[in-house]
Amino acid sequence: MATGGGSRTNEAESEKVVIEQRLLKLDEVFVYKIPAMKTADGHRAEDWNLAMPLATCSLIVNRRDDSLCINIMADRPKANAPPGATESYLFAQSIIQVKSDKSSHKLEHWVEPVVDSSRYFAMRIRDSRSGREAFIG
Repeated sequence: MATGGGSRTNEAESEKVVIEQRLLKLDEVFVYKIPAMKTADGHRAEDWNLAMPLATCSLIVNRRDDSLCINIMADRPKANAPPGATESYLFAQSIIQVKSDKSSHKLEHWVEPVVDSSRYFAMRIRDSRSGREAFIG
């Protein structure tokens, strides 16, 4: 039996399989607006007004291929819903390419320990539209 000329690519062969795995979920994390570093020593949690967090959120770390995706999720009142109903929304995000030689892709570029505590850290977040980066605690 003969088939038509030309080669056909099997759709299943051309699709890339993406594996996503949840590595961590924390139900309650406190997010702080942090000031610029006072010295080159690093960020200090004592400068963050720890009694007044910017938000109380959840943190989810997923691995997707060669990337770590850190999502900080917050709750807000749900529109047009009964009183007390809430919905989760993306508060902040960092996507870290873990297999790269660029210094901006090293984990230490995105997550920095603070110098005065083992419980707190500073995380670099990036706006995907503008490319601007900032630190939150």
